[in-house]
Amino acid sequence: MLDAFISAAGQLVSPTVLGAMLFGLPLGLIIGLLPGLSGITAFAFLIPFTFGMSPIVGLAFLLAAYAAVSQGGSMTAIVLGVPGEVPNAATVIDGYQMTKQGRAGEAIGAALMASALGGLFGCVLLVILIPVLQPIILSFASPENFFLGLAGIAFIAVLGSGAPVKGLIAGTLGIFMSLFGYSPTEGIPRFWLGIDYMLDGFRLVPLAMGLFAVPEILALMTSGRTIARTDTVMEPISLRQVVRGGLAVFSHLGVFFRSSALGSVIGIMPGVGGATAPFVAYAAAKQTARNPESFGTGNIEGVIAPESSSNAKEGGALVPTLALGIPGSASMALMLGAFIVLGLQPGPEFLVKHMDLAFGLAMILAIGNVGSSVMMFLLSKFLIYITRVPGQVLAPILLVLIMIGTYSAENSPVDVLFVFIFGALGVAMYRLGYNRPALLLGFVLGELIERYYQVSMNAYGGLFFLRPISISIIVLALICLLWPNRKRLMLKWRSA
Repeated sequence: MLDAFISAAGQLVSPTVLGAMLFGLPLGLIIGLLPGLSGITAFAFLIPFTFGMSPIVGLAFLLAAYAAVSQGGSMTAIVLGVPGEVPNAATVIDGYQMTKQGRAGEAIGAALMASALGGLFGCVLLVILIPVLQPIILSFASPENFFLGLAGIAFIAVLGSGAPVKGLIAGTLGIFMSLFGYSPTEGIPRFWLGIDYMLDGFRLVPLAMGLFAVPEILALMTSGRTIARTDTVMEPISLRQVVRGGLAVFSHLGVFFRSSALGSVIGIMPGVGGATAPFVAYAAAKQTARNPESFGTGNIEGVIAPESSSNAKEGGALVPTLALGIPGSASMALMLGAFIVLGLQPGPEFLVKHMDLAFGLAMILAIGNVGSSVMMFLLSKFLIYITRVPGQVLAPILLVLIMIGTYSAENSPVDVLFVFIFGALGVAMYRLGYNRPALLLGFVLGELIERYYQVSMNAYGGLFFLRPISISIIVLALICLLWPNRKRLMLKWRSA
């Protein structure tokens, strides 16, 4: 084991591997900064460039770019209120509010530090788990994944700032929207309205862009003001804000470690991680906070939680990908294709034959997270200045970028049309006080819950919930949901 680790470290210091990583990092940042483009897009675009490369060089190039995508997406979420990819939507909730308050630098610093350390946490966990991966992964079957999805839906009520009922309504609407198109288990088309485009259901990228980007762009156009308010006294734009935000992570170590652990564990579950981890981490941070009502108004813990879990989940997602050949997320599904292109076959035998490469991938992901954070730190002052650009100038530029990003995701002009349809929905939800991230989370989890429920019923019968791990998940979810109201519930119990 030690020999494999030393061998992996030796391969990483070669000029070819380091050059591939340095080339991949800026490409990943550019893709992440374009709204609508994601890690999936990065892999799809960059995999052809790996033909002819050695496995370690090709994987270093891809993983470095992939690590940087999330960093770019979190910056647009904070500065513009537009998530670069779906997991960054959780960062919008408090990060964009901080920008409006003139604290964009502080939010960026917290996001960069939490992302870098969260990525390191996930990679260290991956290195620790590599020798004992299989038993852990194989203990989670469809019932456990089903209840994890339900727990995520239950947390929707927590995401609603002071309005849990509206959060549940929004989440339920998201689940209903996930039912459009072919059934994942029976292959029967549902609610497709005779429109061929609807056979595949609603697309995630147009939904995310419409819900979050269009309302903010309209607000910028109509108000003509800058993103950051100018009617209050604010600090001069400086890197000092960024540094202070980064140091704030060390003042909230409890939030960081809990969120990173949640991200890593959820990332290990095949098909569950992805967009789910940041929302669950955000909900958990709000549940355990001393002032949960401050979330959604610019609380820096609301930036630290989703960002640390978002990068930590990537180390977790590599666990089932390498150990079982089962992708831990949609992006890792394309990563499997990259392995095959490079002449490798992930699975149980992979860890026997290529243990050094497995350790190397963990190190590459860690270096990529830290390197992309450093690059974004150097660009942060420029990004902060964007918040001072007048709305009439910034809004048309943002609209063009969103149209390009949405079209590039599937090369479909109909997706661009649906951005405006979902944009109208986003504006209505914003004005009526309904939680947009809750709808997005419900949409993401809806298909997974349906699939795992059907599989659980067929495989284990109606008592599938009696499995020990399933019961543990249910109990933990109930504790998290009831914890903020424990004093009120105790008083009611005593009076009864």
